[in-house]
Amino acid sequence: MPYLTKKEKLRRILTREREKRGLSQQEVADAVNASLRNYQRWESAETFPQPYSLRKLQEFFGECINEVMVYDPQEHPLQGDRVLAGDQEEPEANPPPEEHDDQFPSEPFSETVEEQTGPANIEPRISPTTQRREKKKLLLFGMIVLILILVIVGMGILTNYVTSKPGGAWISPTGNNVSDVISFAAYAYPTRPGDPAIDHVNFTIYWQGVDPRQWIIACVARKPIRDDIYACTANLRQLGALPGTIKISFDVYDRKGNKNLAPNGEHVVLYTPASSV
Repeated sequence: MPYLTKKEKLRRILTREREKRGLSQQEVADAVNASLRNYQRWESAETFPQPYSLRKLQEFFGECINEVMVYDPQEHPLQGDRVLAGDQEEPEANPPPEEHDDQFPSEPFSETVEEQTGPANIEPRISPTTQRREKKKLLLFGMIVLILILVIVGMGILTNYVTSKPGGAWISPTGNNVSDVISFAAYAYPTRPGDPAIDHVNFTIYWQGVDPRQWIIACVARKPIRDDIYACTANLRQLGALPGTIKISFDVYDRKGNKNLAPNGEHVVLYTPASSV
């Protein structure tokens, strides 16, 4: 499978999630407080969002955005997880407000100078208020440096944890109602270059009366039908599913035994047998 950069991964996710919700590009741009131009450049893989915009996209679309928030050492080996200058989008009209420190009263900078007769040196004397301000700046700078170090270490730990599992995203069924035959489909892929290839995808099902710790495997997809899409079909009547509410999900396995159980959680549908329609 060809390696995808963060911009290309984000393009797939934004296009898929927007179309799945039946939204226009302008509607999504308004929802995340971005200009239409910037959003179109994200969805065309021309630029990558700045951290503030990326958080807004995550709040709107959910956990599917987490995949592109992980540090990728192959894509930016020297620059870390920051966006390169050529990838920056145009600044938004309303960036998040800055915090202001009002602890100390505002007053003009003042220094006193003693004039002495003879050859004595003239040295400025800094006011106590200015000294307190300088100490506060040094303390704030030290806290920022410490936070940055903790963030970098945390991102490294998170990267190792997240990329140890194969990735997946739900495709179908998308409606709320199903009949006897149900067509499953989902994306399944290695999370980073060099990870093991996908071995198979289990589509699972659960209904009232079945042990919730032992979900039933409805069908297994072992080869992608195209572009990392795995699909198979199951007959709910043959599986013995009871009419009413059922839960469906999928699990991804790679060729080294790593697995990601229900990467997109559970989906609820209403099963109505064909003879009951």
